[in-house]
Amino acid sequence: MEAYQLTRSRRKSLSLAIGKDGSLLVKAPNWLPKYQIEEFIRQKSDWIQARRLEIYQIQQQKAAHTFQEGDCFLFLGEKYYLRVRCMEQCKEKVEMQENTLTVTTENPRSAQVKEILERWYFHQAGEIFSERTAYYYPMAAQAAEKAGENIGCVNRITVRNQKTRWGSCSSKGNLNFNWRLLQAPKEILDYVVVHELCHLVYMNHSRQFWNLVETVLPEAMEYRSWLKQNGSLLDWEEDV
Repeated sequence: MEAYQLTRSRRKSLSLAIGKDGSLLVKAPNWLPKYQIEEFIRQKSDWIQARRLEIYQIQQQKAAHTFQEGDCFLFLGEKYYLRVRCMEQCKEKVEMQENTLTVTTENPRSAQVKEILERWYFHQAGEIFSERTAYYYPMAAQAAEKAGENIGCVNRITVRNQKTRWGSCSSKGNLNFNWRLLQAPKEILDYVVVHELCHLVYMNHSRQFWNLVETVLPEAMEYRSWLKQNGSLLDWEEDV
C-alpha cells in the first residue's frame, strides 16, 4: 500500500486527489474503516497513476520566468513578450502594446522587474474584476429571481495573491479574486466571477447553485474543467 495523506470529516463520501507533487490525498467520512479506504485506493490504482502522469505533463508545460528581456507572459490568454527599458530618474511603469509588455525602471534587475509586473497585474485585475462583476451581476440577479431566490449585494471586491483558491465570497458580500486569473482566457475569468456571484444566492455548492451558474453562463462546466486542468500553468515559476 502506497503512502497517502488522510483527512477525515463529516462528509458522506470517499474521494481521492493527487497533489502537485504527486502525493495521494484522501478525504473520508469519520465512520469509514481504514481497510475500506485502502481497498478503494487499490481499486483506483490505474486512475491514480494516470492522474499523476497528467499532472507531470502539465507541470512540464510551465514556463520558468526570468523577468528579463524577451520573457513571455500571459494576459487574458494572449502571449506578450517582455521589454525592459532602463531610464534614470523615471517613474516605474508598465505599458502594453500589441504583443509587448514594456517595463520602464531605473533598476532592471529581475527581482525589481518581477515586483513591478506583479503590481501592474494587481492593478489591472482590480479594474477588470470590477468591470466583469458589474456586467454579470444583473444577469445573476435575473436568473435568481426566475428561480424564486434573492441575490445579495456586492459589498467589496478584493484582489489577492492566493495559492489554492481562485475566488471566494463571504456572507457579507465580499468577493475575493486571485490576480493570477488575469493570465487565463477571458471566459475563464468570467466563469470565476459568475461562480462567486452565484454564492450571493446560495452559499454552498448544491445542485441549485450549479443550475444557477449554468443559467448565467451555459458553458460554465467547460470553463471549470479548463481551470482544473490548466490552473497550475497560471503560477509564476521563477528562474531568476
